[in-house]
Amino acid sequence: MPNPLDNVRVAIPEHRYPEQLAQLLQRYGATVISCPLVRETPLENAETAKRFIELCETTSVDYIVFYTGVGVDFLFRAVNKPEALSRSKILARGPQAVAALKRAGIRVDLVAEQPTTEGIIQTLSKHELKGKSVLVQLYGQDNPELQSALEAMGSRVTGLSLYSYDYASDGAAITELLRKIRAHEVDAICFTSGPQIRFLIEAAEAQGVAADVRQHLQNDVVVVSVGEVTGRALEAAGVKPHVMPEEPRMGTMVKALAEFYEKRKQCTTPSS
Repeated sequence: MPNPLDNVRVAIPEHRYPEQLAQLLQRYGATVISCPLVRETPLENAETAKRFIELCETTSVDYIVFYTGVGVDFLFRAVNKPEALSRSKILARGPQAVAALKRAGIRVDLVAEQPTTEGIIQTLSKHELKGKSVLVQLYGQDNPELQSALEAMGSRVTGLSLYSYDYASDGAAITELLRKIRAHEVDAICFTSGPQIRFLIEAAEAQGVAADVRQHLQNDVVVVSVGEVTGRALEAAGVKPHVMPEEPRMGTMVKALAEFYEKRKQCTTPSS
């Protein structure tokens, strides 16, 4: 019996779990093109992590918002003092942050209603924030939307990035991925984080082919987003995802892609 992804060439820019994602796709028959795009790099000398813990120890921090599991892991790898957070209420954006906090032995008081900035804002809006201090673990860039919303509720907001992003593959590998996209040698591409599309488009811009790459991603390649947060990053980059599962996990993403191709084959198969 044929598999839904037989003869489908799927590019994966995943860096942390490329083997697992490749295996999931191959079970459905896909041919996998792996080109990790983005890796997380701890900020030098762990100074930001030390400052994060210092704020918890020496000032009154009422709420701490953790965006990512990677950020939690980097924090306690640099400064292993989970007890410093015991006086604060802890909010996790989504399941990965929740899991990392539990591994570190941290109590999770709140989980965002949706794993997005809007979900964090909605969750905190149900609490009295006037005069409260909120410490936010950022990831690579500022979040003016969150800061403005929380400040409008009367809180004092401090945001600290514990890591930055860098290219995970060399220039030749990324150039080859861009060439394959433009040469119709990629049928689908699975994005598992927002920075992946940003780095892909930045690389395309550096080579003067960004408009061409966007056009192929929109018209010729099935663009898959692991979830809503990544989907918004894709749309902000001018690329609308064609496939997105309800639950933001790699397994459900691959299943959704397989179902997409299964339905496509049913639509193109002539009835007897």
